Formats: sequence, structure tokens, C-alpha cells
Amino acid sequence: MLVSGGGRKKGHMSQCCHIDFQNTTRVLMLDKLPPELCARIFQFACTDSGYTGRSLSLVSRYIHETSQPAKLQSIALVGRKQILDFAVLLSRTPAHLRTTRYLFVNGQETKTEWKQLMDEAYGGPEKAAEYRRKCAILLPPDEVRRMQALQSEIMQEEDKANRFLDRFGAEGARAVESILRGVGPTLELLDVALNEHVAMRMSSTLSLPRLLDLTTRCSFPLEPMGGTLLLAPCPSLHRLHIVEVTTQRPWTTSFFKNGISQFAPALTHLRLSGLRNGISALIELPATLQQVVIKPGVPPASNARYMVVAAYRQLLHQARELRDLAPDVVVLRRADDHFPTQDVYYREWVEKAAGGPSDWDVSDLDEVEA
Repeated sequence: MLVSGGGRKKGHMSQCCHIDFQNTTRVLMLDKLPPELCARIFQFACTDSGYTGRSLSLVSRYIHETSQPAKLQSIALVGRKQILDFAVLLSRTPAHLRTTRYLFVNGQETKTEWKQLMDEAYGGPEKAAEYRRKCAILLPPDEVRRMQALQSEIMQEEDKANRFLDRFGAEGARAVESILRGVGPTLELLDVALNEHVAMRMSSTLSLPRLLDLTTRCSFPLEPMGGTLLLAPCPSLHRLHIVEVTTQRPWTTSFFKNGISQFAPALTHLRLSGLRNGISALIELPATLQQVVIKPGVPPASNARYMVVAAYRQLLHQARELRDLAPDVVVLRRADDHFPTQDVYYREWVEKAAGGPSDWDVSDLDEVEA
């Protein structure tokens, strides 16, 4: 549900609609159907970003009432404003209408938005530091007090920046936790990508007992600083996709160290994308696994630091060893040659919500020997 009136441009993401509500004949037909049948139809129809559910509410009073249980069934939230707005909306929604089964949450900023955030947070410290550098050149050496005052000003500005990011992250974390608590009893499909400052401030243990499929493009469900779990065991979680993103630290190793089997004890399919570091801890995965799909991230640039290049080479070597050790389980795909766009994950989520195939792409294999 791309919440009306805020966030980024909706583009194609809000245009998915499976019923032509401009067709008067069809509307009249729906008005004549029994409410149980209408509810069933709307359940099949509402599998997009939330556009269909909102449209149904505007057709007629009868359709508005009979579509209410399906209105929030499938929700896509893109951008901080939509996440905050939906948290408020959900808090005002009766529990029996919080029927969200499919949820897409992208709270990671675009490059432009991230630059604006950093400018707002650190513009003061940068200006103070620049002024100090100029004074260090222009002031005579005996102006010690003046230089100390300038250094103190820099520290005060940095403290203000940190407090700003604390508030920013805490507000986002509260909204995400509130949403996941609200839809927890019904949620089956989740794709989540959070701003690093938001992810770091999540602290509540959440229960998603019906979750079947999780794609995480951030540290969730781990608490980044301590690595503790933020998700109670999900006995129905069978498919897990972990995506490393370049805007945040690589969390994948932490998932293995803290035991994927703790929150996904019945996991059957694991997918690792965008990897940049070693994966030797894969041996600690649940015994229920039937398939592991590994896809390394974009190789380091030719002028990258030696340690970065060495870590990437180690990743490839470990991945190829795992593939050779368990060829019936581990599938190793070739490394990415470019960074995937956000639309790739959204389209995959929409297809799953609409009942499309859940099988992962296992083409373009890496056949290099370990």
C-alpha cells in the first residue's frame, strides 16, 4: 500500500490493479453477489502494493464494506514517510481488519536522500571543523585558548549530530516495530530493507508465527550491535533470502554466528546475494535445508584495497568449496556484474504475492574449480 500523499513517486508500483473498476457492468455484478463471494474475490484481487484495496473502497458502499477484510492484505511501503504514516494508520485499524499477508518495506534512502540526511546531521560539525582549519593557519601560535574553544565547538556540533541521528533512527524503529507487531499474526511474506540507523535501534522481540518467506536487505532480524535476535522462532519459515547491500556493513556472517536455525528451525531454502565476505560458517545451518543458492556481489574495483580484494577472493574460494562438498544442495551462480536496482526486489515480491512461482533462478552457474 503506497500510502496516499507522501513518500517517493509511486510510478509503476502503485498501478498494479487486477480488476477494471471503470467497467460499470462489472461493478453492478459485484454489487449483486453475496458478501462471502465478494470477500473471496477481493482476497484474490488484493495482491499488489495496496492500490487495489484503496480503489475498492471508492467503488460503492457495498463494495467498500465487503472489501474491508482484504484492503490491507498486500502492502508496499517505500520511503520513511510512508512507513511512519502506515504505522499510524494501522494503530487506528481494528485488530480484525489487520489482515496483512504480504508486506514490502523499503526504508533505505536513495543516494540523494542519504546525502540530504548526512548534510542535515553533519553540516554543523563540518562547518565548524573547516573554520578551525582556517584559524589554525591564520591565528598566531599563542592563540591556544581560541583554538581550544573552536575544538569544543566542533565536539558540541558532533554531539548534536549524533542526537539527531538517534532521534531519526528511534522514530523509524518504533514505526517498523509497531507495524510488524500489528500484522504479525497474519504475515506470510516479508521483504524488508531498513536504514542502518533505524535497524540499529530496533530492540523488541517480534513474533511472526505464520511467516513463510523472508527477504532481508539489512541486519533484521538481528540487532546489529549485539547480534541478538529480534525475531521469535518462526516454525513456518521455509524460505530465507539474505541480501548484502553496499550502503551498510556486511551482516551475513552475523546471521551464521548467531544461528539462523534459532529463528528459522524448519528452513528449507536459503539464498545469499550480493556477498562480499567469507561464508565459512554455513556449516551451522539447519539440517532441514534442501537448497542453498549463493550469488557473490559485484567484484571489487581494480584499484580497491588489497584487503578488500583478498576477502572477495576468499569468498569465491569458500563458495566453490561448499558447492563441491554438497553439489546436491549448494548452487553457486556467477557474480553480479552490476548492482541490482530496488525494482528487482519489488517485482519479485509482487510475483510471490500474486501466487507466482517461488523458485529461485539457478541459471548462469559458476563452474570454476575451487
